[in-house]
Amino acid sequence: MNYVIAESTAEVIEVLKKANGLACIVAGGTDLVLDIDTGKKSAGTLVDIMRIPELKKIELVDGFLEIGSAATLTEIHSHPLVKQYFPSLAKGCRTVGSRLIQNVATLAGNVITAQPAADAGMSLSVLDPQFVLVDEGGTRICGVDGMYAGFGVSEVDSCKTLLTKIRIRIPNEHEAASFQRLELRKSLSLPMLNVAAMGSISGGHFDWVRLRMAPVGKGPVRAVQAEEWLAGQPVTPETFSHAGELALADAKPRSNPLRGSKEYRELTLPVMVERALLDIAIQLNALEG
Repeated sequence: MNYVIAESTAEVIEVLKKANGLACIVAGGTDLVLDIDTGKKSAGTLVDIMRIPELKKIELVDGFLEIGSAATLTEIHSHPLVKQYFPSLAKGCRTVGSRLIQNVATLAGNVITAQPAADAGMSLSVLDPQFVLVDEGGTRICGVDGMYAGFGVSEVDSCKTLLTKIRIRIPNEHEAASFQRLELRKSLSLPMLNVAAMGSISGGHFDWVRLRMAPVGKGPVRAVQAEEWLAGQPVTPETFSHAGELALADAKPRSNPLRGSKEYRELTLPVMVERALLDIAIQLNALEG
């Protein structure tokens, strides 16, 4: 196997082009290396992007926080700008695996692996992120729903396409986000359930809410019925509770011997939704009563 340490995005695209589908991008490699070792994936060449300076940046650009695809989870969750503007994203990045994994794994990789309950990707999903993708045809921008093709299957072919950065609009003073996780233990444990929410509140009512949950289907699943109903509803515990019940309409959890039964997840999912909405209300000092 060949191993290329790329120095620029142009070099990455050139190597991928010449390899004609037999090369693959590697960042932290915490999933890819294991998949190659077990035979799930193969590559004649690995193209390491971790030393490309522009892909390591975390910075504010024109009202957006831009996170380079080579920034590690530790670099993200410890960064002052992330902690200031997106504490829920910092929380999601901080719950992945263990500190050793966070030191090498990336947020971009957490999305590309397309595991539905990947904590960093889940916490990111409700922030309306823009994914900047580059291939030999040029640059394009993709939303979160365009990143997940199926369970563990990404729409992005890392043998042809490089995710360069993730852009997230800075929230205004009426907006906040939350990430909630249910687990068996605090580290090295896949979530039994996780829920992410972002919303805007004014005049004691929700203006809008984005709500996603996992693992209850392909990727971070939208709770569409709950989102639509929440617009204009008062910020009360009763609202949180009803939204949690509505979220079940879009959830299709499965039984798993390590992560809980279908029935258990259906009982606990509404509670996770309630907690996420309550957290948003507390952050915005908007809870009635």
